[in-house]
Amino acid sequence: MSYKIISDTLKKSKIPNFVLIYGTEDYLIDTAVKNIKKKFIDENYESMNYKEFEKIENNFSDFYEFSTTYPFISEKKLCVIREANFLTSTGSLNKTDEEQFYKILDEGSDSCINVFLLKDKKPDSRKKIVKRFKENNAIFEINKLNEQELSKYISDKFKSNSLNINLSLANYIANNSGYLEYESTVNLYHINNEIDKISSFKRGYNEVLMEDVDNLLIKSSESNVFKLIDNICDGNKEQAFGILNDMLLNNTPEQVIIHMIIRQYRMLYQYVILSNKGYSFNEIMSKMKLKSFVANKLSKQTRSLKPEKIEYYLEKILEIDKKIKTGEIESRIGLELITNGIIT
Repeated sequence: MSYKIISDTLKKSKIPNFVLIYGTEDYLIDTAVKNIKKKFIDENYESMNYKEFEKIENNFSDFYEFSTTYPFISEKKLCVIREANFLTSTGSLNKTDEEQFYKILDEGSDSCINVFLLKDKKPDSRKKIVKRFKENNAIFEINKLNEQELSKYISDKFKSNSLNINLSLANYIANNSGYLEYESTVNLYHINNEIDKISSFKRGYNEVLMEDVDNLLIKSSESNVFKLIDNICDGNKEQAFGILNDMLLNNTPEQVIIHMIIRQYRMLYQYVILSNKGYSFNEIMSKMKLKSFVANKLSKQTRSLKPEKIEYYLEKILEIDKKIKTGEIESRIGLELITNGIIT
C-alpha cells in the first residue's frame, strides 16, 4: 500500500516537494503527515517552518508566501493543506491563483514540502494540475486495511503494548470490530481505542485471552446481527432478546437493525441456493463478494436451514417491516415479535 511506499521514501529522504495523499484511512494518512513532519521539521523552529491550512482557495496569498520563502535555520519547511478540494472534480482555484500554483510547481525552490490531503475523496485525474502530481510520482492513495493487514496490525499493536495475542484472536477482533464491514465508518482510530482499552485492562499480564476480548470489545452491528440470527434460528428467545437489548442500548436505530436482519436473511437464502446448486465455498464467496469471516458465518448458519425455512423467515420479517412502515405497529414491537418467537 502507498503508506509503506511513503515510509520507504521518507527513509531515503526523497519525498517530492509537492505531495498529494488521499484515501479512506484517516489514521494512516495522519500518521504519514506526522512522520514527514518528524523527519524534516526541528521542533525548536516549528513555528517558523511549519504551517497548516484548512483550505487555500480563499487564502492563496498566504500559502504562496509561505511556500516560496526560505526555511529558518533548516533545510526544509513543511506546508500541509488539510482539504485540497481544488484537486477534485467539484473544486477549483481561480485563474490567477492557478497560474501562481503552476509557477510554484515549475520554479519553486526545493526548500518547502507541500502536502495536500483528500480524506474520503478522490482527485480528478482528468485535471491538468492532478496530472502534474502524477508525472512526479507524488500521488499516494492510503485506503483501509484488508482483513489480513488488519489482523497483523492488531497483533503488532498489542505487541507494542507488551502483550501477546494469537493470530486467530486478532482476526476475531478484526472481524467483530466493524472495520471490515461494507461502508463502515470505523477506522484505525477506533481500533486503537479498543486495543488501548484491552491493554489497560491486561496491564501486568502477558497475554490477551478470548474472554478479555468478549468482555471488553464493542461489537459491531453486523457481528451482533449474526449472533441475533443464530439465536433466532436456534429458538433461543431469551438470548436473542438480550442481544437486541444490547444493540438498542448502544443506540443502534431500530430500523437499521430490521434492515440488517432482512439483508442477512437474503444473504442466507442466496448462499444456500448457490450451495445446493453445487458451488464450492470459495466459488460462493467470490460470486457473493463476501469476506471470509462473513462467508464462514453464512456457511455455519445455513447447515441447519433449508431454503424453504429461510424463505418463510424472510417473508414474516418483511411483513413486520411493512406493518412498521405503514404505522400498524411500532419498530420496537416489531423487533420483539421477531426475537420473541413469531418465527417458529
